[in-house]
Amino acid sequence: MDISHTSTRHLKQQNILFIILFISLIGLLAFLSNRYIYLADWTVNNQNSLNEISLKLLETLEAPVEIVSYTSNSQIKQSVQELVKRYQRIKPDITLTFVDPNSDPDTIRSLNIAVDGEMVISYDGRQENLSQLSEQDLSNTLHRLIRAKERKLFFIQGHGERSPERQANFDLSSFSNHLTKQGFLVQTLNLAGDKVIPDDTSILVIAGPQAAFLPGEVSLVIDYVNTGGNLLWLGEPLKVSSDQPMHGLLPLAELLGIEFLDGVVVDPTTQQYDIARPDYAIVTEYPRHAINDGFSTVTLFPQAAGIERLPGFLDKDADKKDKVITRSLSQPFEMTSFLTTIEQSWIETSPLKDKVHYSELLDIIGPITIGMVLSRKLNAGAAESADDAITKEQRIIIMGDGDFLSNTFLGNAGNLNMGMNIFNWLSHDEQFISIPTRIKDDIILDISPAKLSLLGTFFLLVIP
Repeated sequence: MDISHTSTRHLKQQNILFIILFISLIGLLAFLSNRYIYLADWTVNNQNSLNEISLKLLETLEAPVEIVSYTSNSQIKQSVQELVKRYQRIKPDITLTFVDPNSDPDTIRSLNIAVDGEMVISYDGRQENLSQLSEQDLSNTLHRLIRAKERKLFFIQGHGERSPERQANFDLSSFSNHLTKQGFLVQTLNLAGDKVIPDDTSILVIAGPQAAFLPGEVSLVIDYVNTGGNLLWLGEPLKVSSDQPMHGLLPLAELLGIEFLDGVVVDPTTQQYDIARPDYAIVTEYPRHAINDGFSTVTLFPQAAGIERLPGFLDKDADKKDKVITRSLSQPFEMTSFLTTIEQSWIETSPLKDKVHYSELLDIIGPITIGMVLSRKLNAGAAESADDAITKEQRIIIMGDGDFLSNTFLGNAGNLNMGMNIFNWLSHDEQFISIPTRIKDDIILDISPAKLSLLGTFFLLVIP
């Protein structure tokens, strides 16, 4: 068949037009693929996607999130990237940066980076460290950072207490800065001058008073406790000869059902950690409690006092043998130890000398409780029936030491993290997002040796 000159020209034009359209289509697809990303997770149980709980959490984020991971390990970097990318697909303004921890040791110390790959997550002027690499832990951290309500902390002042504002070795300004970064509003309170404890107080802190409280001040604190307020009491070793037992706070101690033991905790194992002082207590193991959940770092408590329960009665629950309930309140506290020293420690009641020795007649052998938790359920609002009553949990912590949070000792081992755990628990802000574990199905291919040999023969000999 003859093809005319005109037909040839039209055919060439069609070919050129087709090539132009094809190239344009490829370019358009490339442009769209760069602008719009579609991802599909076809794995069983959506292994590579965020849980619905995390997705709802990301919807509440109103500001950018900055994540800095301190590591130089390529495998850790890959794991961090894989996790964070799941969040970035939903919220693109989440940024991830890696920093070599060896490049700036001073910054690493100031940020209290203790684990390779530890992340510092910043949101809306607040930040928090995260050392556990999982969706649940990252979502919990974001949840704490974006919580709407302010957590107001009031440190009682006027009796020589540790100050959250001053920078002396004895004081708590460094720890206060960390509290502020995590969203706490830190304030001071003079009971003699203010004559009232604000109703919106999340936690009231008694931080090692050196002078006696006035009776009216003690009454304010007792009323605060009776009405369900959360309290942190940082105690110190006492003197039997004091004219003001417990600096006037004896009625509060009796209400709570506790007492501080005379003397100072002595730990003979401190030399293993190059600590020359025997009156520094080290805690290496932690009883099961929400405060200690996932916590295994050594903590240091200089010159700590022992804490003991006043006579009470045992909880009827057989699973709570280490718990006691106080009798002094209509709705009593449940008490349990959450910080105890090692068995080799003891309370030294004699003046400390170059060498200390345990005396069966004078001293108290360990383990010694230096951290006590008290909690009770209270009615928080009116209801149509008793079954519908709204309850809240009142939380109180009694510590035999305040030095561990001071400017001098805050950077030792796990002291900072333990302090943050204590305040998060007291403010009802412990880990509260639970993401169910996704089970990976059929991830193991079980082939018999005979079938494996047959497959090898097929691919190596038959196919070639």
